[in-house]
Amino acid sequence: MFAVIMAGGQGTRLWPLSRQKKPKQLHALMSEKSLIRETYERLILKLAPDKIVISTTPEYKDEIKKQIPEIPEENYVVEPYPMNTAGACGLVTMMLDKREHDSTVIFLPSDHTIKDVAKFIEVLDFAEKMADKYPDYIQTIGINPTKPDTGLGYIQIDTQVDKNEKDLKIFSVKKFIEKPPLEKAKEYISSWQYLWNAGIFVWKSNHFLSLFKEYLPKSYQVLEKIVLALGTPDEHKVMTEEYKNIENTSVDYGILEKNKDILVIPGDFGWSDIGSWEKILEELSGNHGTTLITKGHHIGVHDENCLIMADNKLIATVGLKDIIVVDTPDAILICNSKKSQEVKELLAKLKEEGKYLYL
Repeated sequence: MFAVIMAGGQGTRLWPLSRQKKPKQLHALMSEKSLIRETYERLILKLAPDKIVISTTPEYKDEIKKQIPEIPEENYVVEPYPMNTAGACGLVTMMLDKREHDSTVIFLPSDHTIKDVAKFIEVLDFAEKMADKYPDYIQTIGINPTKPDTGLGYIQIDTQVDKNEKDLKIFSVKKFIEKPPLEKAKEYISSWQYLWNAGIFVWKSNHFLSLFKEYLPKSYQVLEKIVLALGTPDEHKVMTEEYKNIENTSVDYGILEKNKDILVIPGDFGWSDIGSWEKILEELSGNHGTTLITKGHHIGVHDENCLIMADNKLIATVGLKDIIVVDTPDAILICNSKKSQEVKELLAKLKEEGKYLYL
């Protein structure tokens, strides 16, 4: 079994800390270790370093190697430029299938947190067994929702297919649902049929590649050219010239939503996607038993439910409630915590105004 850590994203909703040159997965946000280092340390409880693969882009590779020196050089799959998750998943799967035909591969994001690591490993063990038992199915791991969250996608489950002695269950998937409005999210959390989509997928490499060839045939041909050139003098040239011809689509939309043979394992291991400043405030508040989370030079009175991240200067606050303050050397973010999902819109505005130095 291989595990692939997807580490090419930019984490735009965590600006100004998360930037194009150093995105959120490379920062220590929830502990003294970066999110990607935490992800790696969970996986080595199950897999050897040579079974863990990093999928990323050129600008992040060197920093990832500093943070995770244990992973061998040949286990880095570097896209010349990001083309969404379908291309990345296809490229890595084809390369791993060439290395070990019809291997089981799990793909997971580099920027999530998990509190109960032992339970997480139990779910991975179960998923590996289910991949061997149901090789013609793609699996995903869903999360039992704890609140109506409009920032996440959902999975509607159908009938139970199997279970193990620890009462872990696997279900057929009825449908995937995009990020819903609040009223719909409230409906979903009141029903046992809906799970959060954590973006964790498990498949047999040969089966996934057959689906890729069926649903994204032109992109499949591009991947074949690239993989054929690996290890030759033309490797860099072919990768650079051909990769831009891959369809820019997500693996969810490009393949999963078109395929009916999908199974889902509900997981309950303290998962969070760390997708916004509000989410970080929420998670750290729960971990530390306080609604005021500060880092760096801060002094305040009568503040409530705030996240204050100072840089070199002192930040002084009085009577703030539901406020995020993030200070970096060249930019300061101040926003309502309930609106932190909209930070992404600030980046669009920066691009419109040509302020590229701040991206």
